[in-house]
Amino acid sequence: MTAKDGRRVTIVIDAGKNFQAAALEWFPKYGLRRIDALLITHPHADAMNGLDDLRGWTLNNAIQSHIDVYVSQDTFVEIQRAFPYLVAKEFASGGGDVPEFKWHIITDTIPFEILDTGIMVTPFSVHHGRIFSKAPPPAYIPSPSDTNPSTPTKPTMPLPSRQHFDENGNIEKLPEEVVHPYLCYGFKIGHEVVYISDVSHIPDDKWAVIRSKRPGDDGPLPVLVLDCLRLRTHTSHYGLEDSVKAARRIGASRTYFVGFGHEVSHEEYVTLGEAVGGKSFDVEMLSETEKRGMELIGNGKNVWVRPAHDGLRVFVEEDGRVSDETY
Repeated sequence: MTAKDGRRVTIVIDAGKNFQAAALEWFPKYGLRRIDALLITHPHADAMNGLDDLRGWTLNNAIQSHIDVYVSQDTFVEIQRAFPYLVAKEFASGGGDVPEFKWHIITDTIPFEILDTGIMVTPFSVHHGRIFSKAPPPAYIPSPSDTNPSTPTKPTMPLPSRQHFDENGNIEKLPEEVVHPYLCYGFKIGHEVVYISDVSHIPDDKWAVIRSKRPGDDGPLPVLVLDCLRLRTHTSHYGLEDSVKAARRIGASRTYFVGFGHEVSHEEYVTLGEAVGGKSFDVEMLSETEKRGMELIGNGKNVWVRPAHDGLRVFVEEDGRVSDETY
């Protein structure tokens, strides 16, 4: 993206398990050098386990003196627990060579600026499955639309009551199990990009953030990056039907699906994306996977959807027009 002074700004979202390999391949190809901001969506391994790889970036000021990392309070707590030396150097061992990070705690739906670039980012929490422990961790913050923030232990996703028979054969009703959603950040970067990589449910109050527009701007959101694990819905991810419904509701100029498993090929996702855009196909020419996907797409407005892939570059013009180098 471009800062208010005209310089190019590099924003990285998540540093997961494969971050180093991806950075070594794509950063040199696209001339990326400085990381102006690293945004972490949530404290799962595929979002934060590559943080240590950034020691080579900052060690002895190799490329830059430090990296600004933006995280929620609960993500910061989990990073502190998993990688204490990344937060406090007294926990370092060996030679003591650790990455240099400047931590920024960000808050749900509160916009923040990337340093002094003029680029505003709004984080918003979505559900990414559930918490399986009996009680939520200390940093658990419920979504305001789902429960009263002053009572974080209130059930937010209760499972159906179970039936149990006592020793006399009478039905004994057991208490409902309290299930808390696991929260993950999506990001709205300026008014150009919405990024939602890990989601099973978008709370009602977050749609206003996602669909917000710049005053006087009646055009659609230029780019939506959206989770789509597979055809079927998953406990912690959107399936194709969920992703298409969300894409239609948001109505971006271009929607790119990410986060795939291996059940559906890239080419099959392209076909399904074209169908969401209104293209007709001869059913006899479709694969079995494509046929199942067509049933899940359903009826609705036509929107542009394609699968993202490694190395994909998407360009947004000042007038909101979107293009990429693949489609």
